[in-house]
Amino acid sequence: MSISASKDQFMWRGPASGRTPKPFSVKLKEIFIPPKGEKVLPTASGMMLILIGLCLGLAAYNTENNILFAALSLLIATIIMSGFFCWSNIISARWRLEASSTFRVGEDGEVAVVVENARQRFPLFCLLFHLGDETSHEVSDLYLTESVAPGESSRLVWRHRPKKRCVARFRIFETTSSFPFGFLRKHVLGECEVKARIWPARTDYQRLKMIGTGFGWQGASTKTKGSTGELIGLRQYAKGDAPRSIHWKVSARQGTLVVKQHAAESQARYSLVVNPSRYLWPKEDVFEKMCSFVASLAEDLFLAGDLDHCRIVGGASIKISRVADLSSFLDEVSALVWGRESSDIENLVQSNCVVFSPLDGKSVGAIVNGTTIAKA
Repeated sequence: MSISASKDQFMWRGPASGRTPKPFSVKLKEIFIPPKGEKVLPTASGMMLILIGLCLGLAAYNTENNILFAALSLLIATIIMSGFFCWSNIISARWRLEASSTFRVGEDGEVAVVVENARQRFPLFCLLFHLGDETSHEVSDLYLTESVAPGESSRLVWRHRPKKRCVARFRIFETTSSFPFGFLRKHVLGECEVKARIWPARTDYQRLKMIGTGFGWQGASTKTKGSTGELIGLRQYAKGDAPRSIHWKVSARQGTLVVKQHAAESQARYSLVVNPSRYLWPKEDVFEKMCSFVASLAEDLFLAGDLDHCRIVGGASIKISRVADLSSFLDEVSALVWGRESSDIENLVQSNCVVFSPLDGKSVGAIVNGTTIAKA
């Protein structure tokens, strides 16, 4: 499937990635002296053809048969033309690498190669992109199976399912062209790299219903303006007010619409503090479980409207007021390194502050005011 050609503001790589095209003399020189990192290698069928050519050449010189010399010339011409077409096919191609902003362990994400044909007359065929994740050493090959018209681009997608929490580095290692005969293959460095955060997988955890913890969505009345709670005053009707908020008796007496103002129902809000120090988490598997527990609890508290701040010891506190703030915190969790020591000796035990600690060597507990409110 082709899409319209992209603009030059993207970070393109490949032979045609320059803003100005190379002079013809430079292109001609690169046929005989390839730039650093580029090479032409025979394929399996190409090696077989070369072997046949050697045998045919020996037979031709020994027998001095003109037909054998003609066949040898045809084989040599075929090999040379194969190399020329490989070079001419890829010389006008450029590409870039795109990846989802975030991934999650155990869930599919997309890594895409966008390849564009910078030619004005001839289509682009049969490219192979060898890419992978340098962090986990997982690799994949993406094939351009459809031709790309001049000035058009195509998107090749690799569905990647991460296996561990980390900051991944996706990279195109090289791009090859074996069009049209498949006897020789032109190799060009990919030179594309993009980083992505791998969030920890969600994990099941158990909420412990203990009296006095406040972990259970218990509201408390306040005097701030809201739509529920006790009545704190009246005001003139404004466009957009709900009809059920109109105080009909007062409105009838005053001859104008008057609406009721209520106190908002507020809930106890919690702050999450994560201490990744080695002395607290001596085992890596428990540390990874803690990271998954932190991510799951943070998402659940955010959806319930009970998350106030999040902080990793040694880092800045993040005020959680929107999805982007929560994503920033989960990005920091994805980059946590097991065994990192922290010089932050601040007292972490504060009101409604959730801290995490290992339980019985295998489980992880969430603790508020000295009471375990949940465990994973």
